Amino acid sequence: MDGAGSTEDYSGVSELFAALASPVRAAVVHRLTERPWSVTELAEELGVSQPLMSQHLRVLRTARLVTASRAGRRTTYALIDEHVAHVFLDAFTHTQEHSG
Repeated sequence: MDGAGSTEDYSGVSELFAALASPVRAAVVHRLTERPWSVTELAEELGVSQPLMSQHLRVLRTARLVTASRAGRRTTYALIDEHVAHVFLDAFTHTQEHSG
């Protein structure tokens, strides 16, 4: 395999999957595969408080899965790149095909 050596080489991918381990964060990433969303929109869509949504988004930003852009008081979140969408959607499709 290309570039695979010690287990330290896998820390980044482990962090990525750890960030997606929360159902709320997975749902956020799924929504962001469609379009950018604001914190308020995501909180309302997923039925969680805005402070809790902000915490989840912080985890996703720290894991370098999403990016934020501000326009006045409104912060909009988007996936950092198309790789994130592909990883998530492939995993989601896999779980749907093999659930039950």
